[in-house]
Amino acid sequence: MSSPARNLDLNSLECFDMLMRERSVSRAAEHLGISQSSASDALARLRERFGDPLLVRTRDGMVPTPRADALLPQVRLALNQLHGLMERHEDFSPAGCSERFRLSTSDYTQLLLMPALTQCLLAEAPGCTVDVLPVHILRIEQALEAGDIDLAIAYYPEPPAGLRRSPLFTDRHVCIARPGHSQLGQALSPERFAALSHVSVAPSGLSYFSSVIDSALEAQGLTRRIVVSSPHFLLAAHLVSRTDLVLALPLQAARALAAIFPLQIVELPMVTRSIDLSMYWHERCHHSRAQQWLREQVLGALAPERRASEPPAPAA
Repeated sequence: MSSPARNLDLNSLECFDMLMRERSVSRAAEHLGISQSSASDALARLRERFGDPLLVRTRDGMVPTPRADALLPQVRLALNQLHGLMERHEDFSPAGCSERFRLSTSDYTQLLLMPALTQCLLAEAPGCTVDVLPVHILRIEQALEAGDIDLAIAYYPEPPAGLRRSPLFTDRHVCIARPGHSQLGQALSPERFAALSHVSVAPSGLSYFSSVIDSALEAQGLTRRIVVSSPHFLLAAHLVSRTDLVLALPLQAARALAAIFPLQIVELPMVTRSIDLSMYWHERCHHSRAQQWLREQVLGALAPERRASEPPAPAA
């Protein structure tokens, strides 16, 4: 009797991986650039070879069986090894690449990164695609290890030791408010700043950004009143532009948002801890030529922010 894995080819493995990502035959087919019937046929062959339904239909869509969950890490490892083997024997060319890059980051970094990165893809790698995926920051290491995402851009007070890391830039906090804000006509003191009505942004439900402000105020015996808390900088900036709420946020995000909404940028009246933004990836992607190229493009796209965050050169 033949082994269930006998004659499994690269296309079958890629189809299984995409089916597990999308939990939908039609969406998996669309991502793979094949017909829905071809994806259905591939799933039927996989079921026969592994003697398991692998994905079953429910009211909420397709869900994997325990057998499929157990197979997934092995399949992704095999795919990474096969792709790496092919890349080592082929000259990498962005123009001929058809990679689907999976990136996770907050809308703050998306505002800074995606315009330049998208232009680069359209010009140099028109066959490539970028999926920006929401991943809770506490699950980023797990998602990178599992292959759910290829690259993450995040701020970690304590960077995970199990991931590769490249620093991008260091940012500092400022405050944004609508022009003509009724309480910002005078010099801003810590007491007056704390007394304002605030919006707080906590990407992925965490308080890294807002805790920087709260810690600086607490050091002076002050607390602020947070009226609205949101995981999204865009929504917070929209609220600030239409009300007397204020938002403390990283400078580069403030500049990007002020180009979209009518906002003024105000310096904070106290010193706050800096934010060190880095990109993270797993060892499994480290030697991939396509992934190396993507990381180079991210560095290039964020070069203006890197320069803007550097201290000025001393006078001659």
